[in-house]
Formats: sequence, C-alpha cells, structure tokens
Amino acid sequence: MGEAHKPAGEIFEAAMELPPEQRAAYVREACAGDDSLRQRVEALLRAHESAGTFMDSPAVAARGETVKSIQLDGAVPSDDNAVGQTIGRYKLLEKVGEGGCGAVYVAQQNEPVRRRVALKVIKLGMDTKEVIARFEAERQALAMMDHPNIAKVFDAGTTETGRPYFVMELVRGIKITEYCDQNQLNTKERLTLLIEVCHAVQHAHQKGIIHRDIKPSNIMVTLHDGVPVPKVIDFGIAKATEGRLTDETVYTQLHQFIGTPAYMSPEQAEMSGLDIDTRSDIYSLGVLLYELLAGSTPFDAKELMASGLDAMRKIIREQEPVRPSTRFATLQGEDLTTTAKRRSTDTSKLLHQLRGDLDWIVMKCLEKDRTRRYETANGLAMDIQRHLQNELVTARPPSDLYRFQKLVRRNKLAFIAVGAVTAALITGLGVATWSFFIEQQALRQAEAERKIAKTEAAKATAISDFFQQSLQAANPDESKSSDYTVRQLLDDYATGLEGRFTKQPAVEAAARETIGKAYYRLGAGDKAQANLERALALNRQLYGEHGQVAATLADCAWASFEQNQSEKAESQARAALEIYQKDGVTGQPVLFALWALESTLHLERRYADAVIVGEQA
Repeated sequence: MGEAHKPAGEIFEAAMELPPEQRAAYVREACAGDDSLRQRVEALLRAHESAGTFMDSPAVAARGETVKSIQLDGAVPSDDNAVGQTIGRYKLLEKVGEGGCGAVYVAQQNEPVRRRVALKVIKLGMDTKEVIARFEAERQALAMMDHPNIAKVFDAGTTETGRPYFVMELVRGIKITEYCDQNQLNTKERLTLLIEVCHAVQHAHQKGIIHRDIKPSNIMVTLHDGVPVPKVIDFGIAKATEGRLTDETVYTQLHQFIGTPAYMSPEQAEMSGLDIDTRSDIYSLGVLLYELLAGSTPFDAKELMASGLDAMRKIIREQEPVRPSTRFATLQGEDLTTTAKRRSTDTSKLLHQLRGDLDWIVMKCLEKDRTRRYETANGLAMDIQRHLQNELVTARPPSDLYRFQKLVRRNKLAFIAVGAVTAALITGLGVATWSFFIEQQALRQAEAERKIAKTEAAKATAISDFFQQSLQAANPDESKSSDYTVRQLLDDYATGLEGRFTKQPAVEAAARETIGKAYYRLGAGDKAQANLERALALNRQLYGEHGQVAATLADCAWASFEQNQSEKAESQARAALEIYQKDGVTGQPVLFALWALESTLHLERRYADAVIVGEQA
C-alpha cells in the first residue's frame, strides 16, 4: 500500500510542522498522485488558516467583560476570538500554544474551586475520526496517571459542536532544553532532571501507556519553591499497551506516520507490522539526553524534514548516529564555546565529561535493535545514577581496565598506596613468566636463540632480586619507620638503580619502565616521565626501532600528556604508531597509542584531528 493511503489528517499534521513555504511540496509528495486526497488536505490547510475560533458557537455565551491576557514564560498573546469565551465552567483567558490537532488555552475556573488551568480542545478542520480518537486517547491516558512529574487532568467534556476538550494542570514553565540553557545547568544538574523525567515515563509505562512523542516541548520545567520540576505533557499520540483507553481508541493504520522525526525510534519510522512498545520511548529519551549533553539531536530536524519521507525513514532506520562527544567536538567556533558555556564549563572539560560513560549510556538508548536498549525507563535512570556515583554502568562492557578505573575513583587514597606496589609486583611476575616461556621455546631453537632466552631469564632474575631486596628494606621492622610511604619506596627503587645495572642495560630498562608506570599512577608525572624516557633511551640502544620501543614511546606519550607537554606527547605517540604500522602490529598496543594521541589533540584543541584519531581507535 502506498503513501496515498495515509489519512488526510495525518498528512495535515505533518505539514503543519513545516514552514508555510514547504507545505505544498510536502503535500504533493505525501499524496503520491492521489488528487482527491490532496484536495482534502489542502482544504484542511485552508480551514486552519481562515479559522478564527475552534467553536462554531460557545457552550456558554461570553459575558462581555474585558479579559486581560496573562504572559506565560515563552508564550505569545493571541488575538484568537476564542479568548474571553466560556466552555462549561472555564473562561478562556489566553491562547498559549497549539499542536497538530489541539489548541491550548489558559482558562479560569471559578467553581467548585477558583484556579487557573490549561484547557486543550480540538482545532477547526481537525475533527476527523482519527484525530478525535487520538485526542480522546490522550484525555484518558492522562486521567489514568498520578505522578508529580506528569501534568494532572482535572476535567473533560465536549463543546456544543461536539469537539472534545480536557482540563489539566497549568504548567507555568519552559521546555527542558531552554530551561537548562538559560540557567546554564551543568552536566550533573541536567542528568538529575532527566532522571525525574525517566521516573515519570516509567510511571506511564506501568499504567500501560506509551507516550510515543517525547521531545523537549513535551517536557516543561516549572519551579516549586525555587526547585526545578520537569512535567511531562501531551500524551496526544499515546498508545495503550494493556487494555483499551476508550471505546474510540485509535488503531494504528497502515503507513500512519506518528511522532516527531528527530526524536522518533526506528520502529516508529519503519511503520511495519512491528508493534511499538515502551522501548520506543527509551529511544526518544536517549535523543533528549543527547541534546541535553551535546546541544543538538543525533539527526538534524530541518535536514530530516527537507529530505522527504522515504529518505527520512531510511536515515532514522539505518544511519548510525555519532557519539555525543564526537558531535560536540565537531562543532565549529562560537557554537563550540557557546554549548560549553551553557553547561557552565569549558570545551575540554565538557568533552572529557561526555566521553566514556555518557557516550555509552546515550548510544545504548539509540540502538537500532530495540532488544539492545534499556528494557525500562527506570533502567536508564539507574545507569545515569550509577555514573553520577562513579559506579559501574551497564551500558558498556565492564572490562578489567574500566572496573579498575571506577574502583580507583571511589577509593583514591587506598589505591595510591596499594596500586603502586601491586603494579611493580605484577610487572615483575609478568616479566618472569614471559621469560620462562621464551626459555622453553629456546630449547627447540638454535643455539643463538638459547642465548637470548638465558639473557631474558637472567634479566628477570635480576629484576626480581632487585625488587625483593628493596621491598625487604621497606619493612618498618628492619630499617624504615612506620610512616614509610609508597612514594618513598618508589624513590628508593629509583635511587637503587643508579649504577647497579651498568652491564645489564635490559634489566635497568625494564625496571625503569615499571617504576615510571608506578609513578604515573601516583600522579608524580615528572618522575614518571624521567624514568620512562631513561627506559626509552636504553631500549633504543638495545633494540632499535621495533615493538618494545613503540610500547615505551606510548607510555612516554601519556606521561608527557600529563605534564601538559602536548608537542612532545604528540611526537612520541605518532612515533609509536609509525613503528606499529611498519611492523604490522594491531590490537591493544595500537589502541593505547591512539588514545594517547587523541587526548593530546584534545589538549591542543585540535578537535577535528582528534575526531579522526578517535574514529580510528
């Protein structure tokens, strides 16, 4: 079935989202040669442009008194003739907005309580069977829910001309993205707001309701006693997942395009027989999180709308979005600094915040395969909370390095002491094990290779003896005081090397590299750099430009980076990568050097080059 079978009301709704000059071309494409359908849509557009009020006649005549409009944040006063009229118990004071099928007014209720409310009613020209059914679905969906972050429903009814309306809590606020930018909320504050939104969406899902149109304009932020409170509104295209909402519950028609393209999940865009479930809202929450963090949506809304329906659906279904950190890094000039400023930080710090956990969390939400997304909105909220508490997030594979990084952040003082000593011991054990393997290989190789194995074994023994003697000397019962520190232990290691292995440069090189890495973990960048560069010099004398030298170069690059010596760090990282490329080396050693180079380029604010290196990594 082609595009000509899409309902006129749906084509009208999509056209209303476009600038006026683009509507005619869109209608021609959407109607796909069906002149009768095109004429009905054009009639709806003309009716919308000429409509002065949503009612042919009011339910109760206006009393004639002059009503002054009130100004809401972000609202524009309207000259709509409905202002001043009365529907049931509600007097319309001001038109504050409209969507594809409904207009929203501020209204005054005088009985049984006196309060200001929001009243939403179907617009002229939109009283088709499908639209009325969806409007009724929104009314019933909101009535089923009771959550502090979801706008409450107070009342419902129909006008004398049969157009349904409902009365809900008046949310005096602005959309969540504007609130965050205007108040320059930092990343943590933005994440805290989104957690509340996730809890609201979870409440709806537990009631069997999918929102299907989560976007910034449907999440308003208002202040309660000075505290920002997000409110989810507009369940106008909500769908019940359990039971039916009303006797007129809308059924999903074939090729019906419902939602906002920039925030729409691939399964919504596909419009196939695949049923929409709560994970579609998870995708939209991921897009919202992406925008809160990086300042834009994964796919540009204007480009999507301008590309045409088929191309739009193809992009949403098939094109993989870049990570938020990559999108931010590719911003140019003023856009880059403004985005960071709106998050109360600078570009380098914001980029550091986005890389890692937040990139993984967002990209898990945006998975094309919905089975790979978070199962629930609460699952997303919990992972964000884990990130804020420096705990493991489920959105990324918990590698040993990643677990270690998280553990160190939570227990820095303990790991400063334990980590340095443990690193030295593990390195010594690793060298000994590797040497043993080489020795076994040498038994089956030529005499020259046996000599190499014996040399490596001797080196491992010398290193082991050296560290054991140093550790024994560190025993408070022997010669040191009880407040002997790890830093002092490393200093003694380094001092003990001076002149000890003059005739065994391979032993000194291995020991220097071990000590340099331990200093690096302690945060003693200057001493780490000195020991690593001594190891580099010795390895170059011993081996020339090959893999061992490349590994030491990569370690030196990280040490130079920590010392803010970006030019030296870049040179060392590129030299390591050149050796790896020449020798055909792949895998983790190359990745380690690429990360060093990428971090250095970010330090130099060469973001475009950093993105290229990051993609290689």
